Amino acid sequence: MHVRTGLTDDLLAALHAGGLDLVVATVRPRGRTVTAEPLCDETFVLVAAPGVAARIDRAALAADGPAALAGVPLLTYAVDVPILRRYWRHVFGVRLDTRPALVVDDLRAVLAAVVAGAGVSVLPDYLCAPELAAGGLVALLTPDDPPINTAFLARRPGMPARPHVDLVARRLRAAAAGW
Repeated sequence: MHVRTGLTDDLLAALHAGGLDLVVATVRPRGRTVTAEPLCDETFVLVAAPGVAARIDRAALAADGPAALAGVPLLTYAVDVPILRRYWRHVFGVRLDTRPALVVDDLRAVLAAVVAGAGVSVLPDYLCAPELAAGGLVALLTPDDPPINTAFLARRPGMPARPHVDLVARRLRAAAAGW
């Protein structure tokens, strides 16, 4: 088994080309060359380490929006800040017009940087839940309608039976059911 992480578009291109058997995609794949089933929903959370959170006026953040984050570094996994953009649009109703201070191409690395106090980010709840529960992170807002994203399990249709691939797909579905 080969497991690869990366951006959804790159992984779906590899799936189309036959280089991958399964992809967990954060956007619904289009076209007939790939089948996709909803796997789980992830909820996004605006988070900071306690020391960073203490410097942010959270009442102003709730009332006035992202202006309360002026001067606080934004951390992300991609230069085009897809999760942050979605959060800003959904929660604050505005377009994000700030460039990130730090870009690392793995959400776990973004999580580590936030926990270390490098700035704030928006992360999927399943990724940061242990740190939130332990107090290593603080949710800066708790919107009534937080932004969500659906993850899909994608595969190429019409492939010969591959029991090991089917087993992985079943295990992914089972794991996702517990999220």
